[in-house]
Amino acid sequence: MTVPYSQISYIKIFPPIGVARLGDSGFNLDTGKPDGDIKWFLPSDLPGTENMPDSLNGRFRDDNNRIKRQAVRFRVYAYDQRGNHLDEITSGKDSPYILNWTVHVANHKAAYNEFHGQYKSKKGLRNPDVQGDLPPEKRTKLQIDAGEQFISNGKGSDRPAPPINLAGDFYGSKTDPTKVHLGQMLTDEKGRLIFIGGAGYSRCVGKRGTPHFQPDITSEFDSIDWVDDTCDGWVNVDVQVEDGNFQKKISAMNRSTVLSAPPKFAWGINPPTTLFDLLENIYGNWADHPGTNFYIDIWPVLRSTYALSWVNTDAYEGHGVAGKGNFLTMEDKLKSKAEDSRLLREHVFNRLRHPDYEDLGQANTIYMPRLSGNNGDAIEPGENLRPNEDAPPIKRFAALTKVQYEHFKKWKDGDFVATIPQWRKYNRFEAVPVKFQPTYLTRAALEHTIGEPLYPGLEMYWLARLPEVYIRNQFSQDSDPPFRINHDKYPAGHLGRGLSLPWQSDFDLCNTHWWPSGRPDDVINIKFVTEQASTSVISEKEFIDSIAPKRKKWTRGLRETPDYPSEYYPGSTDMVRHWQKLGFVAKDPRFIIGDSKLPIWVENERMHIPEETLRRNEFVL
Repeated sequence: MTVPYSQISYIKIFPPIGVARLGDSGFNLDTGKPDGDIKWFLPSDLPGTENMPDSLNGRFRDDNNRIKRQAVRFRVYAYDQRGNHLDEITSGKDSPYILNWTVHVANHKAAYNEFHGQYKSKKGLRNPDVQGDLPPEKRTKLQIDAGEQFISNGKGSDRPAPPINLAGDFYGSKTDPTKVHLGQMLTDEKGRLIFIGGAGYSRCVGKRGTPHFQPDITSEFDSIDWVDDTCDGWVNVDVQVEDGNFQKKISAMNRSTVLSAPPKFAWGINPPTTLFDLLENIYGNWADHPGTNFYIDIWPVLRSTYALSWVNTDAYEGHGVAGKGNFLTMEDKLKSKAEDSRLLREHVFNRLRHPDYEDLGQANTIYMPRLSGNNGDAIEPGENLRPNEDAPPIKRFAALTKVQYEHFKKWKDGDFVATIPQWRKYNRFEAVPVKFQPTYLTRAALEHTIGEPLYPGLEMYWLARLPEVYIRNQFSQDSDPPFRINHDKYPAGHLGRGLSLPWQSDFDLCNTHWWPSGRPDDVINIKFVTEQASTSVISEKEFIDSIAPKRKKWTRGLRETPDYPSEYYPGSTDMVRHWQKLGFVAKDPRFIIGDSKLPIWVENERMHIPEETLRRNEFVL
């Protein structure tokens, strides 16, 4: 359907926040040079999707065993003056529309402050010897800025526009720049924008004449003269109408945001609180459904505890196959308003930590979620508090948002419905009525992200928690998600500048109670399942006795970083050099466990890490 341009009142880009992920496809991380074509994939545009995208063909790696890059696609939607959805605007041979896209991404990590967390005192600058008398915004030698780049596949063309590289210069302490590639942009045959992130390549520019220099990491999150190829920024579009003698330009109401983040190594496993949940809490007056719906507001959190049991030992003990908190075996009772389920609902609710640190007495592992918080590592049973704590201990524990907590309270009180979400009706995004498409795109883009804890985070750092980051006072006739970052105040490079530098340091150090939904803590490899399982249905006893004990650390083969000395981070060094060899965890539909037909998530596609390679990782400064 071609949108009648005479009816268009305004246009919007969706998703409002899109996430791309790094991958070394098309790049040789051992030499630091491009090598072949980049293979990439698009995740599902439908929310609630646990299975691997069909476009992956069952493999996260390409034919060279390099990690495919997760791309993000942006679409344009038209509305009439009453806020009714007209349709998606596309270009092509029979369309009067031309989609002219502008993209601006940057990486400002090296120019920002040393990592300090939301509740800790601000420290000094990263790379203090380079433009150290300037504020972070003006330290241009430490910023990689690709500038505003433009792309369109033109009028009447059904051909995708070819890729445009996005790159900028990084100087660090040197006088000559180092070119850093942050990704690519292209279009599909309908003129939609596709953004592809970087290769996950990190290095130090501190050794003149050595472009591929990866010395030992000697800082927790703030390595001097280091640069990685993550980025963030914005996407904008102007739609040009050309129909005979009629010409008109329509600009998007707001820009969308693009984030380029580390790979998601645990597919179909989501945290209790995502960026969608965080934004729903910030935009407290918006909701895409009335009241509390068990299958939208409650079940994703409860189900996530079982999925997390495949990537975290503590989650397995409490919520795994034989755990007393395996909610998958209780679904019928949990979704019931009947009196005989009331005690169960109350029990679950009473284990939840209050939002916004309301109850200081809940600073222990009795309450859920059992994840670290926005002020550091969770306090383990028997652990002594550190002297001179700069915030109450409760801030070292994660909690649901206030909106999430209120939904659980209504559920506990029996004030809810248990209606299957609309999106489960559809197997293809193209079959979704246009009025639902913007909301589905928003949910699908953000439900796989980390919204809590943000210390520092994976896709965004604690800045994401601040209401002033977003456009919140703009009126719009439609009811689509209003989640928009104010890029006039937070330009390209600002959303990720508080994250770890390089990103691999955080991936090494945050290895327990942090982000097992993206960075697994421990896993079961597929070979242990196929060796033990004689049929597709694995008995619970067989799993507990023969398969569960085979659980291993996800980072096995890499060195562990000790607590002391404080400048020795061998695990971070190994992560920089070998992250691309780690395995992916995904649901294996070939197997189920027991009469409850429990799904399994297993590690696959792990590459060999020779011990002699690690022994050669001598301490180099």
